[in-house]
Amino acid sequence: MLNRKHIEQNIKLKTLLAFLTLLGYLALGQEKKTIEIKITNDSINRLIQSFQNKSVTSNDDFYWLEQAYDYAKSVKNQQLKLKLISKLSFRGIRSKDTALFRKINRSAIDLGRKTNDSVLLAEAHWDLAVFFRRKKVLDSAYYNYLEAQEIFEQKSDHLNSGKLLLYISSIQESIKDYVGAETNLILAIERLKQSGSNRDLFNAYKDLGIVSEDLKQYSRAVTYYNEALSYANKLKNNSFYLLQVKNNVGIVYRESGAYDKAIEKFEEVLGTPNVDKINLKLYAKTLNNLALCKIRIGDTVGTEDKIKRSIIINDSLESGSLVSSYYSMAELSLLQKDTSASINWAEKSMRAAKENNNNKRILENFAFLANIDTKNASSYAQEYINLNDSLQLEERKIRNKFARIRFETDEFIAENIELSEEKELLNQQKQMWTGIALGFFLLGVSVYIIINQRARNQKLRFLQQQQENNEEIFNLMLAQKQKVNEVKRMEQKRISEELHDGVLGKMLGARMVLTGLNKKTSSEAITERSSAISALKGVENEIRSISHELSHSAYRRIHNFVNSIEGLLQSTKGDPPINTFFNYDEDEDWDSLVGDIKINVYRIIQETLQNALKHANCTNFFVNFERVGDEFIVTMRDDGVGFKFEKEKKGIGMRNIRSRTHKLKGKWKISSKPGTGTTITVFIPLEDDSLLKENTKDLLQDV
Repeated sequence: MLNRKHIEQNIKLKTLLAFLTLLGYLALGQEKKTIEIKITNDSINRLIQSFQNKSVTSNDDFYWLEQAYDYAKSVKNQQLKLKLISKLSFRGIRSKDTALFRKINRSAIDLGRKTNDSVLLAEAHWDLAVFFRRKKVLDSAYYNYLEAQEIFEQKSDHLNSGKLLLYISSIQESIKDYVGAETNLILAIERLKQSGSNRDLFNAYKDLGIVSEDLKQYSRAVTYYNEALSYANKLKNNSFYLLQVKNNVGIVYRESGAYDKAIEKFEEVLGTPNVDKINLKLYAKTLNNLALCKIRIGDTVGTEDKIKRSIIINDSLESGSLVSSYYSMAELSLLQKDTSASINWAEKSMRAAKENNNNKRILENFAFLANIDTKNASSYAQEYINLNDSLQLEERKIRNKFARIRFETDEFIAENIELSEEKELLNQQKQMWTGIALGFFLLGVSVYIIINQRARNQKLRFLQQQQENNEEIFNLMLAQKQKVNEVKRMEQKRISEELHDGVLGKMLGARMVLTGLNKKTSSEAITERSSAISALKGVENEIRSISHELSHSAYRRIHNFVNSIEGLLQSTKGDPPINTFFNYDEDEDWDSLVGDIKINVYRIIQETLQNALKHANCTNFFVNFERVGDEFIVTMRDDGVGFKFEKEKKGIGMRNIRSRTHKLKGKWKISSKPGTGTTITVFIPLEDDSLLKENTKDLLQDV
């Protein structure tokens, strides 16, 4: 076994070789490049081979991998460095030092991004996905598989894209997202057929059979399994694959209640020569499957021997299949009317299932025990319900999380593609206009100045007229709001004065009269008048309270800009109707914005909403107000059909939005893609004069 001293000597020797190679390069020129790559690559490969050596201790594992990583970082040839770091990332998955692997993998991802090496980036994400899969961190594994698959898909690497879709669907199947798994498996088959990988196609059709079985589509499952068999027949050393699929077909027949067909398939597997030598674990499973089918048709001949044989094999293999074998013994004991033994076997199966975290088998045993153990039936039934509910809730959470990951990844990719297309379009336009300018500059300079000046004058007049129209609309809205609120205040004040000066005064006089009459000594009169006086006091207090409340509400301020936007959204009528959502910071004083900003923002939202109703075919429309520093950000988004922005005609609506934004000295951007909806964001700077002065705030509160 290598010790640390030998390892250090080897590292020093390899470093010396690299140094001598560098000197050779200085002397021999271009011939050095091939020699350096050969020697350096050989050095790293030896380090990796030492790391893979099973006789090396875990401490030496850590030492070799770290030394290999340090050595790879020192390589000057960038292309070779990328390949070596990628190779170490792949080999490092097996290392017990997870922190070291993450460091190497992070370097691979960073290098891939910096050098725009998409293959290296995809492989690094793939390594990280395998790492998280082994650690059972399924959401992170799913995300990194998805990142790698999208890269290979863009590069038209059908083989690797298909393989990654297989891994993604496997994770989805494990969390019972059967529909998502089925969709990705079909996509994987489309890509793998272009690559001609029979082994991967076999796995894809086999997994489709499993998913169809989970969905209880038994006929379709058998069809997919038969397709998998056709690809297994094209493989060398395919005995295990054929037996595995035949056993799966037998399970489908058993789950669908076709026990005769199931028994026929299981006996076909067990009748294969040397089946126990091809795969002992599969042999034990098939023995148990055959026994369970016979139990369910009431045939107990030889079933106990088959189950016990499977128990002995699974116990020697420390296999999780012991759970199924114990459960089969429970069903056999129940068939033999030995309820006590059946309960014991079921409880034993339950314990084994819990040790293996096999929730499916735990639920199966709870249901079985609830039916046969009358004494504890209610307890088992309750445990079944609790576990089933918690599993469904957890699976739903994970599926939702995966859906968000998929959505965010697709959205990010769509944005990158859109930016790339916009950049390419801008470059083409730049080249075209450069050519035109060079050809016609001298001839067209004077014409350009005249036309440009005329256009600017027209634009200025248009903007001036638009500004006047906006101000007029704003003033009308302001006047209308002021009149309505003035009438409200006057009416409230009138009612307040009427209550205070009229009704309250009369009641006060009545109380004083009653107080005078109360001087009479008759006990009956005293009691009755005291009661009347007390009632009058109560009414007096109530009227005073109403008076004060009405007086206070007359001066209460209403946030009318936000109310105007909410009123606009609530008045939306589409066919079919859409849902509208308005999000804003309630602590922000939105009414402090100047009227020009408010009226233009109102019109921009109105224009965008109308476009969504007419063209987007959307279900939801969102508006968000946000203030970041000295900038007012308005975001409007729909979840409709979207469109290719650069290919669509820029209509009057778009021009109006651009014009209003420009007038506010702001910026705007639009993001849309077919099938992903449309998002329009407006950025409006808030200068010192964008806020109202204190002496005009109250006047504009109700606008």
